[in-house]
Amino acid sequence: MEVSESEEATGGGVVGKEKSTFLSTINITVNGVQYEVGPDIASPSMALLDYLREKLHLTGCKSMCREGGCSACTVVATAPDTENPGATSTFSVLAAGSGGGTAGQGEEILPGGEQVAKWTTSGVAAVEEQADMGARASTGRTGEDEDACRSQCRQLLYACNGWSIETVEGLGDWRHGYHPIQTALAGFYGTQCGFCSPGMVMNMYGQLQRNESLTSSEAEKSLDGNLCRCTGYRPILDAFKSLTVDGDVRLKDRLHDIEEAHKPCCLKGKGGCKGKAQRGSKCKAQCNGRDTGSGGAGGPGSEVDRGNGEKNPSTPAQHSVRVKAGNTQWYQPITLQEVCDILNTLSEGDTYQLVVGNTAQGVYVTTDPYTSYINTTRVPELYTVQGEEQSITLGANVSLRRAIEMLRYTADTVITGFHHLRDVADHWALVANESVRNVGCIAGNLMIKHQHPEFYSDIFLTLTGCDARVNVMTAATAATATVTLEEFLALDMSRSIITSLVIPTVSENTRLRSYKITPRAVNAHAYVNAVFRLEVDPNDTFTITSRPTILYGGINPQFVHASKTEDFLTGRSLSEPDLVERACEVLKTEVFPDSLPQDASPQYRASLTQSLLFKAIISIQSDVGYTVSPSLVSAGYTIERPLSSGQQTFNTDQTAWPLGQPVPKVEALPQVAGETDFMNDVASLPGELTGVFIQSSVGRANITSIDTSQAMGVEGVVAVLTAADIPGLNNVMAEAGVHVEEVFASSSVIYAGQAVGLVVARSASAAYQGAAAVSVQYDSIQTPTLTIQQAITEGSYSLESDPVVMGDVEDAFTNSEHVVSAEMAVGYQNHFCMELMGARVTPIDDGYDVIATTIWPAEAQSVVAQVLEIDANSVNVSVRRVGGSFGQKINRCHPVVAAAAVAAWHTHSPVRVVLNLSTYLTMLGGREPYHSKYKVGFDSTGKVNGLEIDVYCDAGCVANDSSATLATSFLTNVYGVSHWLMRPYTVITNTPSNTFMRAPGIVEGIIVMETLMDHVASTLGVDPLSVREVNLATTGALRPQLQPFGRNVFAEDILPLLKTSAAWDQRQQEVAQFNDSNRWRKRGLALMPMCFNIGYGGFRFGVMVNLYTHDGTVAISHGGIEMGQGLNTKVSQIAAYILGVPLESVKVKATSTTTNANSSHQGASVCSDIVCKGVEMACEQLMERITEFKEKRRQDGKAETSWPELIRMCRDADIDVCQRLWTRLEHLNKNYDVYGGAVMEAEIDVLTGQTQIRRADIIEDCGQSLSPYVDIGQVEGALVQGLGLVLTEKVKFNSDTGQKLSNGTWEYKLMSALDIPVDLRVTLLPNSYNDSGVLRAKAVGEPPLVMAYCAAMAVRRAITAALTHTQQHTAWFQIDMPVTVESVQQLCKVESSQFTIK
Repeated sequence: MEVSESEEATGGGVVGKEKSTFLSTINITVNGVQYEVGPDIASPSMALLDYLREKLHLTGCKSMCREGGCSACTVVATAPDTENPGATSTFSVLAAGSGGGTAGQGEEILPGGEQVAKWTTSGVAAVEEQADMGARASTGRTGEDEDACRSQCRQLLYACNGWSIETVEGLGDWRHGYHPIQTALAGFYGTQCGFCSPGMVMNMYGQLQRNESLTSSEAEKSLDGNLCRCTGYRPILDAFKSLTVDGDVRLKDRLHDIEEAHKPCCLKGKGGCKGKAQRGSKCKAQCNGRDTGSGGAGGPGSEVDRGNGEKNPSTPAQHSVRVKAGNTQWYQPITLQEVCDILNTLSEGDTYQLVVGNTAQGVYVTTDPYTSYINTTRVPELYTVQGEEQSITLGANVSLRRAIEMLRYTADTVITGFHHLRDVADHWALVANESVRNVGCIAGNLMIKHQHPEFYSDIFLTLTGCDARVNVMTAATAATATVTLEEFLALDMSRSIITSLVIPTVSENTRLRSYKITPRAVNAHAYVNAVFRLEVDPNDTFTITSRPTILYGGINPQFVHASKTEDFLTGRSLSEPDLVERACEVLKTEVFPDSLPQDASPQYRASLTQSLLFKAIISIQSDVGYTVSPSLVSAGYTIERPLSSGQQTFNTDQTAWPLGQPVPKVEALPQVAGETDFMNDVASLPGELTGVFIQSSVGRANITSIDTSQAMGVEGVVAVLTAADIPGLNNVMAEAGVHVEEVFASSSVIYAGQAVGLVVARSASAAYQGAAAVSVQYDSIQTPTLTIQQAITEGSYSLESDPVVMGDVEDAFTNSEHVVSAEMAVGYQNHFCMELMGARVTPIDDGYDVIATTIWPAEAQSVVAQVLEIDANSVNVSVRRVGGSFGQKINRCHPVVAAAAVAAWHTHSPVRVVLNLSTYLTMLGGREPYHSKYKVGFDSTGKVNGLEIDVYCDAGCVANDSSATLATSFLTNVYGVSHWLMRPYTVITNTPSNTFMRAPGIVEGIIVMETLMDHVASTLGVDPLSVREVNLATTGALRPQLQPFGRNVFAEDILPLLKTSAAWDQRQQEVAQFNDSNRWRKRGLALMPMCFNIGYGGFRFGVMVNLYTHDGTVAISHGGIEMGQGLNTKVSQIAAYILGVPLESVKVKATSTTTNANSSHQGASVCSDIVCKGVEMACEQLMERITEFKEKRRQDGKAETSWPELIRMCRDADIDVCQRLWTRLEHLNKNYDVYGGAVMEAEIDVLTGQTQIRRADIIEDCGQSLSPYVDIGQVEGALVQGLGLVLTEKVKFNSDTGQKLSNGTWEYKLMSALDIPVDLRVTLLPNSYNDSGVLRAKAVGEPPLVMAYCAAMAVRRAITAALTHTQQHTAWFQIDMPVTVESVQQLCKVESSQFTIK
């Protein structure tokens, strides 16, 4: 809508005009349909993601972290190019933000298409034309659309004015066919739970749209921000690299087979490329007329449809935008002067934000909306890229991606003075992730640093290292001041705006080195970042000829320059042997890291400053021609990650297909198209309300009062519920536990983050504001108990079960030549399901309908019944799928279900409660931490005679799910030991009630066993593998808590194969040679066995198989839950095999408490076995009846007939073609063992602790695999999840309050796609079978995770190699999990006295 008002009326406008013409609405095109959005539709604080999901019902865009840290919400956007009228730029966007960001300059984001650098002075005039063409070629800006991806989680809707958005729904679907990217990801078994899959697809789609010549390396690096908790990334990487121009021939051949099977097309509509845009090519046709489904014209949420592709009456770039919604104003000016005018009209009490992409909200979340948002994406003056002979100027709004391209181009092309910009560009490429760099701008990052001095800004540090200048305009005077970066920090930026940055040239003798040491390879803030700039004269004994620049971030909010060290180094020669050692002594006098609980230790960060100084000097020495000792050269560089690869090896019997056939998951294609609905994708009901938890702020106190008055005054809040409002039992445990766990804390809180109540409102924003307004008062506040050691000291522990005794351990110790003892710990791990916990409870005429993220619907039913004090038959729970569980959704969803039920009961309305990431991580528990003590007696060969082990399991605040007994049961692993004494303890701490997580207790127990085997080898000074081999169990050997060993498959089959396939002997020699040649880079090689006992326990499931007489198709409903483990695929393959029907004719339906009543939870690998067994038996019983009828027809001389006709005849003959079955315990076989083996090679940077897993060889015994792609995927996914446990996933708490600090993607680091083993080879053991399993198969979901500990074993050996240089290798040293980057460096005992440069 176009509006014209006087300047006086509007309080501003375009200077020099009596009237200001502006737009009062915005226009956005989604999947080809144009919408007009005004304040009646959305507020200025609404995120793009919320608009797409809530208004247009495009739920393929997933909401998860809302921090820019997972990229599940990625879409592709095309926006007007501010500098090039008529052109557009396309990029990825994260769309889920809640609005707001940082006041003042705020976070400025660029949609792309910045002005290309023009070298205007005579010194570089010769390269002007080349610079123009080269820069455009590097970004794809040639007048056509440029495509890239964006995550939507931080992108504000109103900032998308004039944009065209493509979501996953616009690429392909089951009605029209699927896009080549979608079929590739599905065909490469690249989905499991499927929650992250649409974001993955859109990321790759944006990459290919932007770069038709995408390489495998570029495709791999583009996944630096996409998280996946299920797959381990390997199949995703392979799928996407198959689409690149240089993809491995094996991948391309496989892609061809997939394409032939699916016949994909580009699906951009009639007139499109008809499926020819494959393998990285781009459809050139005009694609329109596409039916976009729910996002199409006239669909739900379609505000104003102007038709597909119809232009606005006015081009958005030609007019300012001003939208007023309540007390909030949105501005989109088109000149810099207009920005100043707007700033000048703001009242003293107004809060404002300069906005482009809102990515600052991913770091510093602002809950209260600003009164004014000023979007500067249409101000061309802020996008300048200008090159001159002595400097380069970058506009404030220039995106990090564009800046990186220009810095690299300038460094590589311009004649002189800019060579240092290559290091800067490489450093900036490590900032956040690609989707954020697409839109995050320079000024926005600097403003975060300005407002939060503690922020580790890589941009600030590197620009300071370049001696850059900041141009700042004051709105009141329109005057511009030029200041240094450090002066900028002290400026009052109120009513001021950064306009540009100027980076000067440096001398030819100047070298710049910058470093960012992080908890994982990508998308992580630094422990410490650093910049070193030295001017060195190679012709004058390598003298530092001017004052150097030495900068560090991550020390404390005030620290920037190491001034004393700069003074010391001035005029000194790099050839001085003790230069670095002496410089470090000076550095120690001025670097004093602060000590905050969320940060790495001050000791590590201080040591890192010294290590990085040494690293920089070694690197610069090499660069300027100084002869560096060959063993020191690698110290100058960080570990570079090569292009990764994978191999998958398995056998299959084609005569049994579809049983054992390698097929993608049956849900894979709908998952990659965003067609699979998860709980929170279900459309809202009329009158539906939203609930948000009120959480405790302390970990150990009594509640004295809960004041809800201010919360009830928030507009939209309907109710605030506490423990007093629960009509039934205040307990979320029915059959799941014996100890009470309250829905809402009634009188005291026992951990920080505990639910105290629930705010129920008409919108999520109102509910969050209401929750923040509730005041909870406490007394008797005590220091919380947060660790096992604290709990032991306080006596807060007890035996979980009786001690385990076998033989006489004391006698064994007496008769042993050696006895050693030690301790070790395995830390907490968050489940971090991509689909967070949620539930909706709807009142109906005879009770309540419940949809929830649970894998135990029967328990959810019981919990609702008991908290509402109603009958179970009044509660109907239905679950279609969940987005990952790993054990957490057995019962940790039920606090959410219970709260929603209480709210629905009170309001008589549907109530949806979906946790945000912070609440999910702080309110719910995770994997139980362990602390173990062991004593082992052994002889001179390493043969273990006896073991005494105490395991302490931290159950959290309530011990309902303690797994200590599982730890002692599985601790034996593959070894035969005659004498045992094990004591399993449970400790209680003031942390969330912990629960089962993939291989609970089992992985911790086996880690203890493998650790003590290494301890024995270290004591004897022998090869750790020789100790393992001498202790391998023989057939019939006894185990303390499990059945005797059968044939030791590891010893007889896996170990010989693993030694050969992993080239064990050869690589041991190669590792030893590498370690001899590199002082500060070390490698380790380790081999680990695994034995995982599978017991059927008391699990029972209902199964129903229906044959339809219409066409003979099959529908199955079972009591299990598909969560990514491939259960439905295996079930379908079994049914198709036994019934003799095509796999495509079998479908698995949702689980409910009506069709599958009383079924157990799906929380163990064996549960899939049992469900599969039930389907097998049900299908066999069906076939028995059908075959009998068929045989009778044959005997009667009747002709053969088709399957559909046969099923109709059975019905007409009163033969039931439906079968329900309950899996009774008598149906199940005896326990069995799953064996495996792993070889891993790790490399560490001794100076920093950075670690890379160079190669992993895994052999898993799956018996005769029912579905090889599913099983391979489970092995890879479990392994990478386990690698997170042992390497990166560190959880920290505030010791004073008990608050969990690892409460989001900023502080908690899963493995990324660039952290997994560089070379990952997985083999399913050939010629294996299982007499006790289902159709000779073995369970696979949990066992592979255990083998991830092999990585820690390899890291230990690398650390040992590092310690060899200081003769510290003889003593055994304790390593606790996770062995993080910090842990590695500290264990290497790095001292500056070792920093010789000779």
